[in-house]
Amino acid sequence: MVDVKYDIQNIVLSVTYKDTEFDLEKLAGILEGARYDPEVFPGIAYQSVDPTASFLIFASGKMNCVGAKSMEDAKNAIEKLSQKLKDSDIEIDDNPEVKVQNMVASFDFGRDFDLEMIARNFRNTEYEPEVFPGLVFRLDDPKAVILLFVSGKGVCAGAKSEEDIKRAAERITEVIE
Repeated sequence: MVDVKYDIQNIVLSVTYKDTEFDLEKLAGILEGARYDPEVFPGIAYQSVDPTASFLIFASGKMNCVGAKSMEDAKNAIEKLSQKLKDSDIEIDDNPEVKVQNMVASFDFGRDFDLEMIARNFRNTEYEPEVFPGLVFRLDDPKAVILLFVSGKGVCAGAKSEEDIKRAAERITEVIE
């Protein structure tokens, strides 16, 4: 295993309550701190505190959950919100469909990179230092985009699991060594 340090920075999940429609006016009144202005945005913006996550809630029974830094925190935030809805007599499915849409992680490869050399030698890369200081490296397996910086730091976006993040770090290390 490659010794690349990584930290998950954000997880984006979709949450679907089948056969459910939300009364957003009612929900906005139930959820403390919820913001709902249908003339500006067609959903409710709601932030949970423990664990930290933000939700966009739509009348269709669908939600987006963003901002959690672990799958455990994301699932706990979804469960807590689901329980708040049930406690408020809102009928929802006990097991909503939860799907990871994106995971973002920061990398520390522990070494410097010659981005010019990487850009010359690998397809699936973009490097325009006068526009952006990082090199964009697109991977097919796992399907993810890695931003690499001269300092040896990086950002992984587009992963669907922590395993994808680890594999992306391995793949970058393999091809650049």
